[in-house]
Amino acid sequence: MATANASTNYLERRILHFIFKNNSLSFSSPGDSIYVGLATAVSAAETGSLTEATFTNYARQQVAASGWTTIGADSTDTQTAKNAANIEFPASGGTNNTITHVFVVDASSSGNILFVGALDASKVIASGDIFRINAGNLTIELK
Repeated sequence: MATANASTNYLERRILHFIFKNNSLSFSSPGDSIYVGLATAVSAAETGSLTEATFTNYARQQVAASGWTTIGADSTDTQTAKNAANIEFPASGGTNNTITHVFVVDASSSGNILFVGALDASKVIASGDIFRINAGNLTIELK
């Protein structure tokens, strides 16, 4: 589906401050406040500049900490997180959108975008369509 390997400047800066300065710049662990959203365009992944989906009934979907599987050991170069269960968005009530990207954010509205990734192929959401990310199909990699 999508591999979100473009972390935003916001997230990168806070990770480095946490590791090297023992200061998170007021960044708290999102924990159960992780949401997955859909975008119709991304102008700059690094800054989290995107156009969020607007189809009728659209809402970001919350994925609790228990809803992610992490893969990797201290000795591996790539660390991975994947969705442990399906992430399903409500059926569109009539407004069409072409979804091009998936993003991970720390709030149900507004908030800070943490990761952005392009879909393997764009998907038109028409009236009655349900967008679903099957378990294990949303991959977030840090290398």
